[in-house]
Amino acid sequence: MKIKKGYILRTVADTHIVVPVAERVAEFKGMMLLNDISAAIWKQMQEDRTYEQLLEFILESYDIDRETAEYDLNILIHHMKINGVLDD
Repeated sequence: MKIKKGYILRTVADTHIVVPVAERVAEFKGMMLLNDISAAIWKQMQEDRTYEQLLEFILESYDIDRETAEYDLNILIHHMKINGVLDD
């Protein structure tokens, strides 16, 4: 999984915001706000990562059990797909 070109993450006043640039501005409707963990995962997804690599990153970086990490990662990926920010 990888973030499509044309989307960047900006942090403004401790708020992580996904911002479309160039041609993505016309197709991206709305806004994505990310919490700290989601922003860290976003940064990992700047390079192509497998689901398992992302899960391992979460488990190594945060004090969280595998079941909760999988649940939260699945929700984040679902929202990224809905917003069209993931490469196919």
